[in-house]
Amino acid sequence: MNYAQAREFIQETNKYGIVCGLDSIKNLMARLGNVQEQLALIHVAGTNGKGSVCAMLKAVLQAAGYRTGIYASPAVFEPEEIIKVNDHAISQEEFARLAGSVQAACMDMQKEGLPHPTAFEVETAIAFCFFKEQACDYVVLETGMGGQQDATNLITHPLCSVIVSVSRDHMAFLGSTLSEIAAAKAGIIKPGCPCVCAAQKPEVMEVFKQAAAEKGSALYFTDAADIGSFSYNGLRSVYKEAGGLALSGTLALTGACQRENLACVLKTVQLLRGLGILIPREAVQKGLAHVKLPGRMERIAAQPDFYIDGAHNEGAALCLGETVKHCLAGRTVVYIIGVFADKEYEKMLQILLPYATSAVTVTPLHPRALDGRKLAQAVRKYHGTAVYMPDFVQAAEAAQKAAGTDGAVLAFGSLSYLKEIKKAVHNLPGSKA
Repeated sequence: MNYAQAREFIQETNKYGIVCGLDSIKNLMARLGNVQEQLALIHVAGTNGKGSVCAMLKAVLQAAGYRTGIYASPAVFEPEEIIKVNDHAISQEEFARLAGSVQAACMDMQKEGLPHPTAFEVETAIAFCFFKEQACDYVVLETGMGGQQDATNLITHPLCSVIVSVSRDHMAFLGSTLSEIAAAKAGIIKPGCPCVCAAQKPEVMEVFKQAAAEKGSALYFTDAADIGSFSYNGLRSVYKEAGGLALSGTLALTGACQRENLACVLKTVQLLRGLGILIPREAVQKGLAHVKLPGRMERIAAQPDFYIDGAHNEGAALCLGETVKHCLAGRTVVYIIGVFADKEYEKMLQILLPYATSAVTVTPLHPRALDGRKLAQAVRKYHGTAVYMPDFVQAAEAAQKAAGTDGAVLAFGSLSYLKEIKKAVHNLPGSKA
């Protein structure tokens, strides 16, 4: 199988949609030697902050000298970026070879009358096989959208589970209330395995406490106040007296939520050190200072500063709003917005529009996308200035012009269109990286 055939296989597998449950992935991995059971894993779930926490943990472990795998989706710019070892994504050749093995296993399942695995299950299987081949010391594993019925949850004994902030998202699959969504996320808590949990709303905390008690798992709630001092320096954060490690330094990420995400990371590091894993304090500081997370308040151009962020639900919008408030205060701020129709986008607009001078709407290139014209109408309910642009280049050009050289442009919403926006910006005459 070559790379083009591998991508065609994944595309064809998309027809099986999203199927919650572990039977299919268990059957698939059994045919691939259950290699996931031979990996040392840290499992991360939640609604907002998974990507940040995974990226920070990977960076810290890598700085400590460990060969570290990370599986985190969705892809923002290139398909292979969801599977990395240290700073290197799986190559197209490696992806194609492993996809061929997984396809053969899928065909065997179908011959036995079993359902074909979904695209997410296929990619999860490829990731596990790759990490085993690469002899990873540790793997940071991000759930897809849930927990209990998520394909990554076939693992039986992670070193540690981590649950970040939980809010309303993917309600069609996880439940319509916070308690129902929390119950799905709590599924990653395993018997005898410690779990680190960000501070949550009371009803969510109760769900996690009950789940941990039933499974005999130690549960550690973190508190953002454990980070004694947290401030912003451009698009970097400065922290002091952080956690039991008594750290201070620079975090190469920004945003109001990074304080509580950092608290989760430091508590997890403490637990890993308690398991005998050597993680020097200097490695923690180095990892945090160099962590990268594409598509999360990422600056892609200057004059005006142009940022992209994948905030696509209410909780993420609250964090992004705080970031804009603190980091872009006093500047002309122009939004580019593109969202999926099944998201609670009106809540996002209510939260974020007070910080904008004007907004441009677009239609992401995705079947679930909300038409940008309809989004512009929604924007006008809460903000007087909104214009729809059918073309990403036109949208970027209009936003840059409106912001002026001293202003800022922020494109947010669905991660699915950020690649196109980044490409459009870099193709504009006079664009400065």
